[in-house]
Amino acid sequence: HTHARACRAAAMWAAFRSHGWTKACRHASSNVRSIVPSAIDTARYPLHEPGACQHLLEKFRGEVSHHGYCHLPGFLRREAVAEMLEEVQSLEAAGHGFRSHEAHNVFLEPASLETAHGGEGMPEGETPLRAKEFSSSKVLIAMDTMAPDSKLLTVYQWEPLRAFLQGVFDLPQLHRSADPLGGVYYNIYDSEFADTLGWHFDRSHFSLNLILQTSTGGEFQYVPDSKEDISRLRSWEEVERHIAGRVQTPELLPGSLYLFAGSRSIHRVSSVTAGKRVNAIFTYVEEDGARLNEYTLRTFFGRTEPRIM
Repeated sequence: HTHARACRAAAMWAAFRSHGWTKACRHASSNVRSIVPSAIDTARYPLHEPGACQHLLEKFRGEVSHHGYCHLPGFLRREAVAEMLEEVQSLEAAGHGFRSHEAHNVFLEPASLETAHGGEGMPEGETPLRAKEFSSSKVLIAMDTMAPDSKLLTVYQWEPLRAFLQGVFDLPQLHRSADPLGGVYYNIYDSEFADTLGWHFDRSHFSLNLILQTSTGGEFQYVPDSKEDISRLRSWEEVERHIAGRVQTPELLPGSLYLFAGSRSIHRVSSVTAGKRVNAIFTYVEEDGARLNEYTLRTFFGRTEPRIM
């Protein structure tokens, strides 16, 4: 069985390399918006050259498959990180950031909707899992506030990156989001507000996080492949006992890209206690043309329509 799975995986990779990735790179070469971004260290990550990057795809696909997580260190050049941070500071100073607050449970539901369920027979002093509320806060800077020549935009729009990510997550198709606000955006976690992202599972099967600046606190923490076990537990206190000693806290490095299967593993960003944690989120979708719904846009960007230039 193991040999058969390996053969199938090899065949899928060969088909993707021969058709999907090569086709994407050929298309990119004729697309002015997808010229190789100077921000990416392409000597280390030659994503536009499938033959030269086969070992990277196989390595990262294996890590995501087995662990739900992988790290691409030094994905951005150091000077590109500095330019993106300058863009963040400029946009924030111009008032383009939106401070978002959200209350949720671990399944990203409003906790109050489930407080009546699971309480009967619950040990005294324990909280039904779906009733446990977490608070999350941060500032978001939407894509439509960025200049057309933004370094971040050019990375997000690069077709070989999209094709490479499709291969890493082993998806039949992957598209850039059609949303003009949430395609790619900056997150700022500020110690002045003790910003944090509470424990939760993502609804999306995958996420892409580009770290630009770290802080004291603001650690990314997760428990690998914990969804199935936690879904069977009744109280938050049971979850705390279950995850004790299992929490992974990978080192975050500016300029690195982190790929994460967030629907599989409970995770959080711990409270920022000093400085600001800055990162960018790339939004890719499996359905072409997909956009954020009105509730999500209002929650995270404070509006539903793009700016009028």
